[in-house]
Amino acid sequence: MKTSIEPLVDAPPADPAALPQEWAEWSEEPGQRVSIEDDGRVVGMLHVTVVGPAEGWLEGLWVQPAARGRGVGRRLVQEAEDLLHRCGVGTVRTAIPSRDYTALAVAEHAGFSRCTETNVLVADIEAGPIDIAYDAQVRPAEPPESSAILRVLGASPLVGAWRGLVPLGWRFRALQPELVKGLINDGRVVRSGESVEGVAAFAVHGPAAVIFFLEGPRGHHEALFGAVAEHARGGGASRIALFTPEPGPPSGIRANFTPHAWCPDGLVIVEKSLSVARTVKRR
Repeated sequence: MKTSIEPLVDAPPADPAALPQEWAEWSEEPGQRVSIEDDGRVVGMLHVTVVGPAEGWLEGLWVQPAARGRGVGRRLVQEAEDLLHRCGVGTVRTAIPSRDYTALAVAEHAGFSRCTETNVLVADIEAGPIDIAYDAQVRPAEPPESSAILRVLGASPLVGAWRGLVPLGWRFRALQPELVKGLINDGRVVRSGESVEGVAAFAVHGPAAVIFFLEGPRGHHEALFGAVAEHARGGGASRIALFTPEPGPPSGIRANFTPHAWCPDGLVIVEKSLSVARTVKRR
């Protein structure tokens, strides 16, 4: 069997169940595809992405049904981990739907352990005026406010529930000053309050706006959400997706959210230390 590594192109996964339909739209970083061929035919593939200075992400593991039981999946994961290790990555993570018990068992057998959990909720952006409370003082964040935004997020139950990680698209990574500054520079953060009291980070990906995190006083939730919805609708989006550690949206938001069809019971984020794995392997 032959292994190949190539840039990840904007194409659907080989198995629709391996990734959510919007995986390409919501991707924040370019990735690579690791493939294994047998006699000129692809029998397995896996996506691998560097998401931070020392963090990597795996997704979309697929093995052709006729090739299962031959170690193809194990070899794909090993090749992907070797690639990440050469890039200086020390920790690798992946997301698995909570009810995919087989995939969770495979991940545990491969040395991954539970890190955190999240829910992914979706709602249509309703027609008509969007209510944004004036006294919440919501506006786009500015670069000098990045330290204040980090303080709000660093002290928030939201990021605490995610063990210091935040999502961008389907991928989680450590909350870092450079990440917040980049989001602000891209115009993807709104803040509320006379000082910085609440914050929401988002992106508009085609027909959907994705809110990565929304934190602040309860009375500011609706205003922050409304500001994102207004921006999203102006960009042509018709629905909003929201990542949250709770089963429902933050209190005060009146949109009709439902669980995402790919992970109706939420996602489990699992992680593995590549440096520990290699120390054990050498022994």
